[in-house]
Amino acid sequence: MTTTSRRTLLKWALGAGQFALLERAGLLGSRAAHATDIDVPSRLVVLYIPGGYRPAYYFTPMDDADIPLSVPAPSTYSGEPVFFDASKVVNLAPANGPYKPLRTWQSWNPLNPAERGSFSPLMYGYSHFALHEQMSVLHGIDQGTNDHASAFIASMCGVAGADFRAPAVHSVIANHLFEKYRESRPLPFVVVAGERGTPLGMGLPSHASPVRVPSIEALKPQLSAKPSDNPWWTGLDARAEGPELDGSGQPTGGTLKTTTVERFSLSRAQQRMGRSTAKVDSYLEGLHGSLSSVSRVLATDVVSVLQGTKGIDTLTANRPGYLSSYLSNQSFTYTFGLANFHLTGLDPRMDLALRLLKSDLCTSVHVSLQLDFDTHNGFGHSFSCAHGRGLMDCVARFMGELKVTPAPGKPGKTLLDDTLVLVMSEFGRSWASRRSDNTYTLPDDHHPYTSVCFAGGNVAANRQVGSYTPRGLGVPVDIIEENGQPSKRVPRAADAVTTALRIMGMGTHDFFIPGGYGEVVGLRKA
Repeated sequence: MTTTSRRTLLKWALGAGQFALLERAGLLGSRAAHATDIDVPSRLVVLYIPGGYRPAYYFTPMDDADIPLSVPAPSTYSGEPVFFDASKVVNLAPANGPYKPLRTWQSWNPLNPAERGSFSPLMYGYSHFALHEQMSVLHGIDQGTNDHASAFIASMCGVAGADFRAPAVHSVIANHLFEKYRESRPLPFVVVAGERGTPLGMGLPSHASPVRVPSIEALKPQLSAKPSDNPWWTGLDARAEGPELDGSGQPTGGTLKTTTVERFSLSRAQQRMGRSTAKVDSYLEGLHGSLSSVSRVLATDVVSVLQGTKGIDTLTANRPGYLSSYLSNQSFTYTFGLANFHLTGLDPRMDLALRLLKSDLCTSVHVSLQLDFDTHNGFGHSFSCAHGRGLMDCVARFMGELKVTPAPGKPGKTLLDDTLVLVMSEFGRSWASRRSDNTYTLPDDHHPYTSVCFAGGNVAANRQVGSYTPRGLGVPVDIIEENGQPSKRVPRAADAVTTALRIMGMGTHDFFIPGGYGEVVGLRKA
């Protein structure tokens, strides 16, 4: 995937005058990570729920008096209990500061969380793994659109539109940490699955662009160093270590182990720099960077590393008891009613994401959670409540696996301590409303206000920041704007992205989001 440099991109987009002002202010250029706080994570995982979800059915920020205005009366869907009243909502732990704690509908039997029938174990995972200790949720985010494609882009980079006008958060973080981990993480940004699209590293160097890795088998024909996988490389796979050069032939400060073929290919891009236009040079720069990245991946033999790393481990060896009524040979599954429905198919992608993180091969990982919530029918709310709680419980199990896994290279820390997990969708879906006769109107359309879950290292514990009106609109929250001034307004997609980057240790001068942005107060541990 070819990209231009961020410097060139901004020059084209903003014009020379604005570009000069940004350069004078020190807002341009690639810089090494400078965060030294031991609580700052060094990895990002985005778990994406396609189609637009209803997060208030999972973590409820509304006051008790407002719950019956927008949450239908308890019912069932495919044998699964759905909906709740205020008396069934419980706190996962006591409040942390002036914020609502994480609270959810206690659909499970507290005396026996595995019990089915009128109970449901879904969402119990957050209590089982005590995830409130490292998790908070931001509610009422205005995405600025209710179109799927533009809302996906808004979730990824903070700006809605037909095209990316800023790099995806994954790419920004991969680029920010590249210098620190360039020798040990040959796959800075990996997309395991992306039903709603691929996050793009628009304008950033090629090392921040996504590499699609749907499975280990898919890697073998391209990136395996084993002669048995790629016999045509026999006799051409000897590698020599030397200084890494950029597209202009200048040392980057790193080293690279290359074959004769790779060294020849890299030199050809360098020889053609400066012969044509700036756009051609930018293309060659991106091509050279991509070749360097492939060389580093091959030298690391990521296929063998991934094959030798256990992904789903503790969830299998020490299966949580509350999952006893689900498929015993799968970890990321759930069941409705008397086996009326089984979710299957999540295990391979969740297993690969865990392998990528546990092997310490990458910085950013994007995983779509497969089931699409773009229902547009009379059962949309029931579908969102039942399936949404099921997928969110799978998210809890994923984070539970991270929580019991030691962080590579960080003694005493878990992988969850060293990872920021974001759970999101492109937007929300329309809210239920109670009629005068106490029945409910249940529209099922796109809705521009949504929520994002933040979990892991440097995330404040057990908070719900922001909320919704009974019509599902966001409410003002405390924000520190990019100029450092405090304000109070409804959060936007750019603020959610900014908050994630701040949790990762970046300053507001380390990135740029068109249209303005600020950090939402209360989500970062501080």
